[in-house]
Amino acid sequence: MMLGLVQLLVGFVVSWEALEFVLRYGLLLSTLKLLLLAALAATASCVAVLLFAKALAWVLRRTAKLSIGCRSYGFNYLRGITINSPKGPLQSISVGEIRLGLRKPLTQLGLTILTQGPVLQLRISELHIVLRQPAKSADKKKPAPRKPTSASSPKPKGNSKGQAKWRLITNVASLLSLSLVDLRLKTPKAALGIKDFKIDLSKSGALHPVLNVQIHLIPLFVQALEIDGTENDSSSPFNKLDWWVSGQYPSAMDTTDCSSFLLEDIALSCELHQRDKRIRVKNLDLMSGPIAVNLEEKLFTKKPSASTVADQKDESTEDNKSAAKPEGSKLLSLNKKIDLIPEKVSFNMSKLDLKFLPKDHGLSINNEIGSISVRLMKSQPQNDLGVAPTHLWLETDVTDIHLLMDGSTSVLEVVKIATVVSANIPTQSTEPIRAEVNIKISGGQCNLIISRIKPLILMKSAKKKPLVLHESSQQDKVPKEKLALALVLTFSVPELSVVLYSLDDIPLFHCCLLSTHFSASKLVNQGPELHAKLGELKFLVAVKHQQLINESISGTLLHISRSTLDLEQKEAGKDSGVDHAKSALSVNISGIGMHFCFYYLELLCTTAMSYKGFLKSIRPPKKRPVHETSQKSTKNAKGAQLVKISVEQCSILYVGDMRLEDMSVADPKRVNFGSQGGRVMITDDANGGPRMAYVNSTRFPDNKNVNFSTSLEINRFGLCLNKEKHSMQVELGRSRLTHKEYQFDDNPAEEVTLFDVQKAKFVKRSGGQNDNAVCSLINVTDIAVRYEPDPCLELLEVGTRLKSVLHRLKLQNSATEVKDETAHMDTLTKKDPTDNSQQEKAQKKRESVIAIDVESLKISGELADGVEAMVHVGSIFSENAKIGVLIEGVAIIFCDAQLFRSSRMQISRIPISVSDSLPDKKFQSATTCDWVIQLRDAYICLPFRLQLRAIDDAVEDTLRAFKLISAAKTSVLFPEKKPSSSSSSKKSKSKSTVFRYIRLIVRDLTAEIEEEPLQGWLDEHMTLMKNVFNESIVRLDLLDQLESAKNKDSPKAKLDGSASENSNDSPDVYVDAPGMQSLEKLREEIHIQAFKSYYQACQKLSVSEGSGSCSSGFQSGFKMSKQRASVMSICAKDVDVSLSKIDGGDEGMISFVKSVDPVCAKNDIPFSRLYGSNFTLKAKSLSAYIRDYTFPLFSGTSAKCDGRLVLAQQATCFQPQVRQDVYVGKWWRVNLLRSATGYTPPMKTYADIPLSFQRGEVSFGVGYEPVFADISYAFTCALRRANLAKRWYFERPEPPRRERSLPWWDDMRNYIHGKFSLCLAETMWHLPAATSPYEKLDQLLITTGYIEIRYVDGYVSLSSKCLKVYITSLESLAKKCTLEPPPHTTIPFLETPSFFMDIAIEWGCDSGNPMDHYIFTLPVEGKPRDKVLDPFRSTSLSLKWSFSLKPSTAEPMESKQKTQASSNDSPTLNVGAHDLVWLSKWWNLFFLPPHKLRLFSRFPRFGVPRFIRSGNLPLDRVMTEQCIRFDATLLQINNIPLQADDPAKGLTLHFTKLRLEISSSRGKQIFTFDCKREPLDLVYMGIDMHLLKVFINNTPEQTSSKDAQVESKSLHTKVADNPACEKSKTKTRSTEKSRDDGFFLYSDYFTIRKQAPKADAARLSAWQEDGRKKSEVTSFKSEFDGGDESDDAQSGSDEEGFNVVVADNCQRVFVHGLKILWSLENRAAILSWVGGLTQAFQPPKPSPSRQYTQRKILEKKQATKEAEMSNDGAPNSSPLASQSSDPLQQTKSSDPASSIGSSKLEPTSTSETATKPSNSSDSGDEGTRLFMVNIVQPQFNLHSEEANVSILPPCFFGSSY
Repeated sequence: MMLGLVQLLVGFVVSWEALEFVLRYGLLLSTLKLLLLAALAATASCVAVLLFAKALAWVLRRTAKLSIGCRSYGFNYLRGITINSPKGPLQSISVGEIRLGLRKPLTQLGLTILTQGPVLQLRISELHIVLRQPAKSADKKKPAPRKPTSASSPKPKGNSKGQAKWRLITNVASLLSLSLVDLRLKTPKAALGIKDFKIDLSKSGALHPVLNVQIHLIPLFVQALEIDGTENDSSSPFNKLDWWVSGQYPSAMDTTDCSSFLLEDIALSCELHQRDKRIRVKNLDLMSGPIAVNLEEKLFTKKPSASTVADQKDESTEDNKSAAKPEGSKLLSLNKKIDLIPEKVSFNMSKLDLKFLPKDHGLSINNEIGSISVRLMKSQPQNDLGVAPTHLWLETDVTDIHLLMDGSTSVLEVVKIATVVSANIPTQSTEPIRAEVNIKISGGQCNLIISRIKPLILMKSAKKKPLVLHESSQQDKVPKEKLALALVLTFSVPELSVVLYSLDDIPLFHCCLLSTHFSASKLVNQGPELHAKLGELKFLVAVKHQQLINESISGTLLHISRSTLDLEQKEAGKDSGVDHAKSALSVNISGIGMHFCFYYLELLCTTAMSYKGFLKSIRPPKKRPVHETSQKSTKNAKGAQLVKISVEQCSILYVGDMRLEDMSVADPKRVNFGSQGGRVMITDDANGGPRMAYVNSTRFPDNKNVNFSTSLEINRFGLCLNKEKHSMQVELGRSRLTHKEYQFDDNPAEEVTLFDVQKAKFVKRSGGQNDNAVCSLINVTDIAVRYEPDPCLELLEVGTRLKSVLHRLKLQNSATEVKDETAHMDTLTKKDPTDNSQQEKAQKKRESVIAIDVESLKISGELADGVEAMVHVGSIFSENAKIGVLIEGVAIIFCDAQLFRSSRMQISRIPISVSDSLPDKKFQSATTCDWVIQLRDAYICLPFRLQLRAIDDAVEDTLRAFKLISAAKTSVLFPEKKPSSSSSSKKSKSKSTVFRYIRLIVRDLTAEIEEEPLQGWLDEHMTLMKNVFNESIVRLDLLDQLESAKNKDSPKAKLDGSASENSNDSPDVYVDAPGMQSLEKLREEIHIQAFKSYYQACQKLSVSEGSGSCSSGFQSGFKMSKQRASVMSICAKDVDVSLSKIDGGDEGMISFVKSVDPVCAKNDIPFSRLYGSNFTLKAKSLSAYIRDYTFPLFSGTSAKCDGRLVLAQQATCFQPQVRQDVYVGKWWRVNLLRSATGYTPPMKTYADIPLSFQRGEVSFGVGYEPVFADISYAFTCALRRANLAKRWYFERPEPPRRERSLPWWDDMRNYIHGKFSLCLAETMWHLPAATSPYEKLDQLLITTGYIEIRYVDGYVSLSSKCLKVYITSLESLAKKCTLEPPPHTTIPFLETPSFFMDIAIEWGCDSGNPMDHYIFTLPVEGKPRDKVLDPFRSTSLSLKWSFSLKPSTAEPMESKQKTQASSNDSPTLNVGAHDLVWLSKWWNLFFLPPHKLRLFSRFPRFGVPRFIRSGNLPLDRVMTEQCIRFDATLLQINNIPLQADDPAKGLTLHFTKLRLEISSSRGKQIFTFDCKREPLDLVYMGIDMHLLKVFINNTPEQTSSKDAQVESKSLHTKVADNPACEKSKTKTRSTEKSRDDGFFLYSDYFTIRKQAPKADAARLSAWQEDGRKKSEVTSFKSEFDGGDESDDAQSGSDEEGFNVVVADNCQRVFVHGLKILWSLENRAAILSWVGGLTQAFQPPKPSPSRQYTQRKILEKKQATKEAEMSNDGAPNSSPLASQSSDPLQQTKSSDPASSIGSSKLEPTSTSETATKPSNSSDSGDEGTRLFMVNIVQPQFNLHSEEANVSILPPCFFGSSY
């Protein structure tokens, strides 16, 4: 039956084709065709339907056991068809009606039946299909894939046969159409319903027929169902379909209990044609009406199945077994797929409404799309080869996109998305696929609303993927074939805006981006490239939040004018030259502007922290195993290997305010009690309450905040990061950080530049050997940094408030963060320790090298009110900052005054190795290092009147107040922050760098005290004017002489004579006598020339820059020269100072202090602070100069010192506290506690300094004393307390002074302790004999050999060898008399081989222990002492001087002959009368200088206020005792007269031993500060002369010294061989007999004693006994030949009563063994010598003013006497007596030196020395004994040419007077 039906249809078609072919050429047969066609169609359909229905029903009953039923049927219809199946997937089919008929009535079809559309229509109504869920079978296996075999390939068929089939199909299909009405399909998971479904088929084309298909659906509805529901209720799938059938579309879509899909209208039209033996779609056009989709979350959930793992294993095994595909197969398969695409595709959709229903969230997500339009075109042009690439063109337009919409807002809103894609797909694998994509988005806006996005994220995170265990296969994977692609993508967005919402759906920020363009390309054999160009970008604050703050603050947080982005990647390959893929990213940004306020910062932080917590809540941290983390760390980081970022014109502005409120803060104080309590924290005040500081604002009551703004402007910023080379480069252009503070009134804002840099560059890369080091370079040009307290406090408040906000936000999420951190830490703690050790070793191996190159660094700031500081550095360079830094042009300036300057400085760091035995080896190896600092030159200056102590106090107080303000701000704004504990501070201190060794090398060191500009300028210009105008005065005197000579009788001759005489002095004077007018002109010319000379001299001066301390004011107008720029300067060359740590730390320093200070060791003094080090000093030269004086104050060469210095502060009890106000900036005043003045112990110096020089030069004169006053005043200004405030200046009341300050000598003995020694190989001492410090000739010059000076507390010693003293008496005399001195050899005034000086200093004070300088209370005492300074204040001073002249040591004669001829082995004094005159003047000048020189500091000075004096006793009043002892051994005094024929020439005095003892005292009393002090009088005088010999040496001058040496040597040896006194006397007498011609006087022992009654006999005897012990020790330990005979002689004389002293103020002279030889020669010599001495020691001539004063005084006295005598009636006395006593007549005498040489002195009477014949007993009983002479064994010898007389009395006693 079926075969017949098919044959019938084939016959019908063939006949139809034949009939059509016939009728194509004639229209008459069309009617016949119509009739025949109708008959055949009716017959065929009826027969086919009947036969087919019966056959189908029979087959189904037999095979599938289906129950089929039909309610009724007719000729062309079937009704009520039901089919039920008991098993299988099909459950039931129900059809309401099936009808076959004409598509239209015959009347409507007409003749169109032959040409248009189908004729028959199959209509099916109410088709309901129900499917059941298939049964599960566990044993079911997938069938094995069929393997294609080459043998079973089908045979090719002809093209004509395929075309015939297609023609047949098109002809048959074009006659039919299908219409379905009310189609319902139910499956276990979904239900589908179609109300109207139509399919229309038509044919076009004859030779190549094309089948046109049109499908129309009205509408389509799909509903997702639950499986459980379908099993229980069979009618549940149609609950919504009923609504849909009835037309209730909204009711069907609004329900949210299941997923649904609704298409209201769908129209599909396409053209089918045959090509390449296949049916292809040519044109496809799909049009859709509105689409509504409702999706549920459960629709996307998947249930895991047990077969997943097995299936994946099977798939993996199958993939491994698959063979490699041939090359080009993937492109071939792609072309096959493209062939299936129609040539033209068009899709249009009017509206899409997508609703998503998340599970268990109770909300719906709505999405809308306005319209979607898709157009696709495919073309395949043919080329010459016949094969051409396929071209695809795709265009899409999507409009009105609203994603995640709720009401009027959507998460994403896009107006239009237009996409154009153009692609060329080649046919050969060698050519790439070329594609171009252009995407344009118009009107895009994204609203980040977390409440709408969170359900989607939670839904995604809730899905868990099944665990799949992948087994690692050892087989090699087959490489996959890749298609070559050349892609060009263009993306543009004209306007895009993003709105960020909070978690509470409140809009916060708005981001707007204009004119965005992206272009990307991926070419063959090249990496992808991306170029993006972004227009204007604005990041704004929401309008609602903008209204809450000040309107002046801009709402734009970020503004970017233009930016570009370039991304390029190079693929790995031989052509590119790279091993692996590399990518480069370049970003260029210009015009960045940021505006912030604290509200914006708080909003940003709150938003960031809330989003951070939100992200952590939706994505908890995963626990990863340890091996995964270690493997992940070893992988290379992905991303761009080369990143370049460039920013142009960036500005950041912060606008804020600072709160001005009163605060209080705790102010604990840490105290160190040393060994008597340790370190203690004081938290309570004296009243028992907490120790507090009060911070108050200086604002007005109405002003509570101060507004400010801080802006950062960056001209250019560049960043280059190369991950492959591990390098980074950062470039910074001109950048400025400015701070502006707005005033409360209308005044303009104050702007301050805090940071300014011209150019900066930072480079970081790998370097060194094997790239083991990280090398960095920092290059900065013209950087300036400014510090001010107000901006720092304001920014500090901002930071504190921001920290408080962050801390508060962290506390909100603390629970989850702690859990996450603990879990993460657990995983970290499980790491293998071997990995950590390996990582540490790798980090240690990788060192860092930092190179620095800085040009022009300037750091300035206001350290305190009125204290400005600046550090200027020219350049800083270093190749490795860890090793060393080179700094050039360093200058440190305080208050516009330069303190330090250096042209070049190099700082080097030398790490040291630590032995393994040390316990803290790791710590010390990381921190301990040695430092070397090298300076080419260093200039240190103490500027004029710069108050350094006031600066230090102000900076210290301001720093402490600043810390208190910051702590108060923190306590108010951030109360949750815990204060740092002491343990943390101790830990931080322990981690500080340890300086073990520091070495300082300075090539040229200069330290100066700046001169006062006014004084320096006046002194210098007065000297210039004096030199110039002295010359002009001489010339004017000559003119006056010419003028006076013109008025005489013969002026011409006198003028000629005077002109000839003075031609050398005045070359400008005319020879001829000028007239009056010419003289006036000459006088004017002299004045003009003098001024020109002065002007030229001023121009030659090199003006000094000065320190800048007097840059303004009156003093600034005076410019000094470089020579007079300083009061005192210290210069050193090649200084090398090394500082090393003292072993033992604080304990080692305390032990050293105890070793140099016995008081500390005895009392165990505690110390609170200790600083000290061992030091070594080396210097090529060290000089100290005063102004521009002729000689240096001190100059030494080859200085060396190896000593130790410790600065220690005594620990005391907690001092009383006082309140003090400290002002910080303009807005804050801090009331804090500080220690009261006078209770804090000072820092004392303990030193052991042995200093040595090779050659030294010292100078001192009376003219230096005013300069010392200036130096003292400079240090007084530097060390005094003062108020430097400029902004908050007020008169601070001085605290009540409990005690007077200590004088400088008490300060010295209080502050300085230890051992000091100074050694010089040779020295030269200049002591000028004039008040002018510029004197060069008139001076006392002392030269020494080796000299050593030692000082300890209370004792000074000096020892010298080869001391020579030269005086310029002859030169000064010749200068005064304008005579040339006679030529002579320079003879020293004093010459001694050895010189010793000791000074014993004994102080007296009220405490009774002057050496105990620890005057402050100790911690164990508990409370401060009432008097601190007064017990230590010196009330008495005893100076005991001891001078000693010793001969040279015993040496062999050979060595002595090699010495210089001019040197003597014994002390020698060469003196003349003129020398004594010069010495007397020099002595008077030194000890009694002019009043203004000695008391210069007491006179008022310009600009120096007069301070109240301390009230201390002056040093001369404090001195209560002064003892001087002078010892000389083998002393020889030679008389050196001026005249060569002087009879006293050669007069020599020789002493074997000479001792002079002088003691001055104020008497025996207990001296206190307020006691009455008697004058310092002479209380004891003792002179001892042993073996005195006076003779006249008539030998020539050249041999006199030699003879004297030989005589002294022989005498010295004889005395040493025969120590007995008698033997020495006989030997000396034998030597004298050989020279009786020159002998005058000899005495074995000559003493003078005088002692006052007020002398303290006990102290005097103790001093004398001490001198005897020293002499005994010296004689026992001395290196001289022979002992000291004075002790033996003195002991012998004591027994005889000659050395007994009575305190009766009587001068006793004792002479033993006196021998005198009186001859004419001796008489002449003695008279000449005595006359010279008399004139030398006569009082000087008074000055005219003094003579006038004395004359007036005498006249007044005479007038009063005459008045008294006239009143008494006595006769007037003659005025001769008064005239005889006139001092003018008494003092009239010529110069002593000239009188000695010109006049002969007559013998003077010696009656004064003879004994008076008066009754001595009467005078002794009644008067006071003043003078007594005792002579033992005298011998007088008178010698003349005629007779000799010898008188030998046994004894002679002189009378007492």
